[in-house]
This record gives sequence, structure tokens and C-alpha cells, in this order.
Amino acid sequence: MSSIANITAYEGTGTIVQSSRQTRPLWFDGRFLSARDLERDQNCFLLRQAELGTAAGFGVIHGLQVSVPTAAPAAAETIVISPGQGLTPGGYLVTVSQNLKIVFSDLADAENLDVQFGISTFPVPVARTRTGLFVIALRPVEFTANPITTYPVTVQGTRTAQDSNIVEATAVSLIPYPQPLSNFDVSTQQAALARQIFLLGGSGAVSDSLLPIAMVSLDRNVIQWVDQWLVRRDSGPEFGGIRFGLNEPAAQQAYLMQYDAQLQKTVAGLAQQKAPARFAATDYFQALPPAGRFPLASIDTVGLTQLYFPPQTDVTLSLVPDDELPALIDDSLWLPPIDLTQPAGAYADLSLFALVPVPRHGYAALLTKLPPVTLTAALPQVLNNRKPLELLRYFGGPLLPLPVNEWQTAIGTQTYGYYIRRRSAPIYLIFTTIALIAVPNEGTGNFALTASVSPETATGTVMFMDGATTLGSGALTNGSTSLSVTGLATGTHQLTAIYSGDGDFAAVTSAPLEQTV
Repeated sequence: MSSIANITAYEGTGTIVQSSRQTRPLWFDGRFLSARDLERDQNCFLLRQAELGTAAGFGVIHGLQVSVPTAAPAAAETIVISPGQGLTPGGYLVTVSQNLKIVFSDLADAENLDVQFGISTFPVPVARTRTGLFVIALRPVEFTANPITTYPVTVQGTRTAQDSNIVEATAVSLIPYPQPLSNFDVSTQQAALARQIFLLGGSGAVSDSLLPIAMVSLDRNVIQWVDQWLVRRDSGPEFGGIRFGLNEPAAQQAYLMQYDAQLQKTVAGLAQQKAPARFAATDYFQALPPAGRFPLASIDTVGLTQLYFPPQTDVTLSLVPDDELPALIDDSLWLPPIDLTQPAGAYADLSLFALVPVPRHGYAALLTKLPPVTLTAALPQVLNNRKPLELLRYFGGPLLPLPVNEWQTAIGTQTYGYYIRRRSAPIYLIFTTIALIAVPNEGTGNFALTASVSPETATGTVMFMDGATTLGSGALTNGSTSLSVTGLATGTHQLTAIYSGDGDFAAVTSAPLEQTV
């Protein structure tokens, strides 16, 4: 270990940078040490441990699931947190060793915890009847315990009692969360929050000392809903490099889980009402992840129409081997989410695959019968154009059985299919060029003009010009066309060839060709 005299020379050149936060006492025989020195030594190692924790990323390591019990009479204001561990963004470990039952009326909010653990000096009264959005979070805390008798530290001092242990613990607290920015009502509150958090990136400010594990909506301490995935993130290193606006992997996974939980809740609610799970995504969501499940009842396998996705979207119905689904979904999650609040024209360039999973062993045989097919939109706006029997299907009336077809057989009893957002095909620009040559007829003053267009697959016509005067035109054959020119006045002429272009290649004009007659 070098002394300060050896280090000073290097500091001037910038090759050594001191860390004032990581200074600890140097132990050696003959030095008098106080409790303050031992505390400095301990704090230094705690700080180093926290910095190592941030390098591994923050989030839930395992467990820490939040659920609402249904058996107890007071379940309306009670949650249960399962055992597990996690790392706060500050790098500190939080641990729950057994099922933890929490009653919201007994739970201290963040400000009161600050007072109890000496972080703040201004107590805030505990809100016994909370209403609004709250984040359920865990935070690491320390307290002292087990008092023992201490020896006097002065000659005339007396013996006193002092706590002998520092106990590390995990505290549960509630953090108020602002209402979503977009328009919403109670039934679409979660949808508005999901769009704000996952699409717009507005996750709200939560202290680095806290590990969020769920969001809850309360009405006078009565639970309206609990959503883990709006704020919970599983642990993993953060990626700080160039990602071109894409979400972090933990946020991608959380959005997929949050959407799927809300979808299942919606379908289950319709099932309780004995209504089919045939609805538009915009009825319950404001945004969709780039891949996920969707209700197969939203597809009419007879008319080959779909109701779930925006009507302007290009949706292709296709079979997929069930063992390929995880890879397809994982790949699609790198694409942007689908904003369902955009004007209709925004979806004209959006393409999706609606996938029906089938077993691998029967996939090849089914694919020959059921190749991919484009679905058209089933628009609620044009219900007045539908037949009475079709209207019964939309308004939840008695449903007549659909004719059995191959697609319905492939779907079977499955409730959900899977959709994935398709990548856009890259556009390759092919530049069109044109060359003009003149071949004179000796002794006549006449000549032949030939225009060659590249690529040779170009179609269309070429117009031959003498300045502003049109000499004639010709259709391209294998990329070229010719024109015989006669009767030009004596002198110098500036000749050009103008290609009209076609659906694949742009129009182009040749460089001027000087020809003397």
C-alpha cells in the first residue's frame, strides 16, 4: 500500500482519482480507535456493497408477488406479499422471508417511515382512509436493539444502557402516484396508465431507496385493483448504450405481463356475463405491446374478418408451430408498442400476424389446407349494412353456431391466439440511368438515336428532344429504344432523351448530346 507522498505526484497528471466516499480507517497496533472509527469502517464496506449491487441492475430477484386474498372478510383492504428478494435502484437488498399480510389502514406511508427511522423531523399524520393511486414499495431500513450496560467513557461518568445491535430490516410503504395524463374513466384507468408508462415513458419519480413491487388503486382504503407489472421490474443489468428509443428488456417483459393480466381479467369478466370475447382492443386498452395474446373469438373464420385490431391494420392469419412461439414473441418485443389513440390513417402501414398455435407434428399437413390469409376489418360503424342474423352476433344476442370450417377446426377450444408485429421490409433504392448515342448515315445528314436505360427491366417510353422540340418517342424493349432522325436543319443541335419512368423506376433525362448536321 503506497503512502500519500507517492500518490500526490500522480494526482497532478490526472492518472489517479480519489474517492472521498470510500475512505476508511487504517488499522495498526498502537492506534487508539473509537466507535466512530469502527462506524466509518462499516459504512465504507456498506457503500461498496451498494455500488456492486447497482452494477448487477435493480429489480425483483425472485418472489415478492402481490396478491389480494379472497377468503378473509376484510380482504377488501388486505394484500399479501410472498417471500422473495430484490435490489433497490440504490443497490441495497430487500428481503421478505415469509408471506407478509398487509392491511392498508395500518400501513404507514413513506413520510411517516422517514420520521420513524430518523430521516425526516416533520411527522405527517397517517391517512387512515386513503383514496387514489399508490405504489407499494419495499425499502431497506436499520434500527438498533438489544440494550446492554455500557462502561463510563470519562473518569466521573456513570454506566448507562445502550442498544448493542444494528438490525437490518425491510419496510413496506405506500407512495402516492399521480393520475394518468390522458383522458380516462375508472374502467380504463389501467389502460391509460399502461400507455403513459410503457409507451410514453412516464413512469413517475420513485426514490432510488425504494423497490416498487405493485400499483394499487384505493377508494377509502378499499382495493379497486392491484397491478404488479405497471411498476414491478425483474432484476437485470440496465443497458445505457444506443437503443434507438427501444425499451429496456425488463420494461418490455413487464408490459407484456401487464397487458396479458388485464386481457385475462377482461375475458373472464365477459365470460361471467355469458358474453363472447369478441371486442375491439380500443374498448379496453389504449396501447398494445408489439406481441402478445388476443381473443380468437374476435376473428370470424367464415367471413375471414377481425375486430380486435384497428380496421386499417394489415392483419394476416397464419398457423404457427407452438414450439416456435417463444422465439417469435421474444424477437417482436424489440419493436415499438402499438398506440391505439392515433388517428385512423396512422395504422395504414402497420402489419401484424395473427397466429393460431398448432402442434408441431400436424403443422405441415394443416399448412397445405390453410395457407396464410389476409383478414379484413369487421367495422362496428357499418353494422347498418349487415344482415339481421349478423347483427345478433355484435349486440350479444343469441348466437347461431358458425359453420364448421378448417380454420375453426384448427382453433379448436383455444381461447387465445397470438399476434406479433411484423417488421417493415427495407426499401432498396435503385437509381435509373439513361445514355444517348447517335449513329450517322454517311453522306445523308441523317442519323439514328439510341437510348439505353438501366436497369434493363425498366418499362415505359423514351422521348427524344432537340432542345424544346420533340423529335419522336419509342417504347423500351430490353432497356433500349431507337429513333431515325431526318430533315434536321444544318447546324449544331443539342439532343436529349427523356425516360418517362414506370411503377418501379423513376423518370430520368440524359445528358445533352451535341450533334452537327
